[in-house]
Amino acid sequence: MVAWPFTIAELTAGLRRYFAQPALHVRALAAGDNAHARRAREARGLTVTYEVDGDAATIECVVKEPRAARRPGLAHPGVREAGLYRALAVQLPMATPALIAADSAGSWLVVEAVDAEPEPVTWGAQAFEQAVTTLAALHERFWGLSEDLSAYPWLARPLTLDYEIHVYAAAQALGRIVRYEQPALIAQSAPVLSTLGQIISQADQVVQPLRALPFTLLHGDFSQRNLVRDEDGDPIVLDWQRAAIGPGLLDLLVLVTNSRWDHGELPVPESALTTHYRAELKRCLHVAWTDAEWELLWDHARLWRFMQETLSWAASTPPSGFDARAGQFDELWLQPVLAAAERRLEKVGGSW
Repeated sequence: MVAWPFTIAELTAGLRRYFAQPALHVRALAAGDNAHARRAREARGLTVTYEVDGDAATIECVVKEPRAARRPGLAHPGVREAGLYRALAVQLPMATPALIAADSAGSWLVVEAVDAEPEPVTWGAQAFEQAVTTLAALHERFWGLSEDLSAYPWLARPLTLDYEIHVYAAAQALGRIVRYEQPALIAQSAPVLSTLGQIISQADQVVQPLRALPFTLLHGDFSQRNLVRDEDGDPIVLDWQRAAIGPGLLDLLVLVTNSRWDHGELPVPESALTTHYRAELKRCLHVAWTDAEWELLWDHARLWRFMQETLSWAASTPPSGFDARAGQFDELWLQPVLAAAERRLEKVGGSW
């Protein structure tokens, strides 16, 4: 017998609200096998058989059981995703999965399954352009509305309220690398250790240009895995566990770096994607940056994301796992971050 994290009563209440059918009764639960569940992280398929006024029907669902936030002080990812579906989904310029029920503490949520490929289809240039258009539409909808979005305490605030949590985690990660002398790519290079220490010590300078930008709603993990299209070609965006408030180019950087990390080289130059994003914002918001301004912001976004997420990954991944990714990590993250630090941060004592 399959163990589910919710009770029949909790699921029944959710389905009654979802279908607006107070007489609905759940008759059977079975492990399901739908593409949405296979595509999602920390998820299982669920087939629910229910009855309304003597008529039986089924609905395919996805049961998600997100892990608790890795860092104390941050909202539970399940609370964040359920909160977005409840409070903000109707305001989004794209569809999301429909929430059926959720635990108030975030340990589980049940959503209706959407039609999706079992795994992300390899995107071509046109698919990437459409994804960037979708991302720009999301950012345009909430552009400059950080005060309005602050009404939702479960949204992440990486550059403001959550900032010190991430900087502390980065410092702890670097300390772990030094203490255990792993990974060797970082730990055995004094110049690299010095530069990474400099980035953390100058975190305020790293985020200053990003904080000066208008904030918007961020997906937080926008990637090929989390974007599907319905039969009419309209986007459906999945997995909002990292929804946040911040500058939109952080989402764009995540799309580019996650795509390269998961699938290798892009079918279109990174510069073409950033140019398309800038053109979309100029078209709909009349917001524009010079090339020099954008390059500075892109460098600072890369430095911040490395400090916020990637350094902790490097520190916590077992040597065998890191070694399998070492070349990719060096090319995609470490060398660009070192170069960005050289261009943008102040040197101390004439050297790093």
